[in-house]
Amino acid sequence: MIFVLAGRPERKVYGLQLFHQGIAPRLILSVGRFEVRSMDGFGFQHLNLRELTSRLPPGDRHFFIDIAGDSQRVIVRSDAGKGTFAELRSLRRYLEPDRVNSLLLVSTSVHLGRMRHYCERIASLSDKKICYVPVPEDLSSFRKAGWWKHRGHWSYVLSECAKLGISLLRRPKATRQ
Repeated sequence: MIFVLAGRPERKVYGLQLFHQGIAPRLILSVGRFEVRSMDGFGFQHLNLRELTSRLPPGDRHFFIDIAGDSQRVIVRSDAGKGTFAELRSLRRYLEPDRVNSLLLVSTSVHLGRMRHYCERIASLSDKKICYVPVPEDLSSFRKAGWWKHRGHWSYVLSECAKLGISLLRRPKATRQ
């Protein structure tokens, strides 16, 4: 199964490419509340995310779009909207009845280290076969080469380092939440 984390739009583009290439039979796109409008551009108008969003309080506006074959469904995941750790815990809870053994997690390259750290600390994700896949450089808004030359890249790298550092200091034990 492929899981694409909420955030930068190129993550969704790449996750959809992998799914259409037949890399996995199932794709879940995590959609944060600020991404809802852009989802129409991916061909998901029929899912009525904007209408659904309008009926929910801001803190509950996080969704998983679960795609398998021709089936597409939207699941409200209000527990996923509080950052990457919460998003991964929500995924773990969502997948629990399905007994998924292997995951392909898609995100921006600089984000993958923190994702790996979190997955190692979440019970029932830590025992799965997980492949961490970065969005290719030609699709990404973040470029590893020369990142220090771009102000936006600096802030992204520093933010990721700070979040990972805080997480390492907290040293959370594996969680069942």
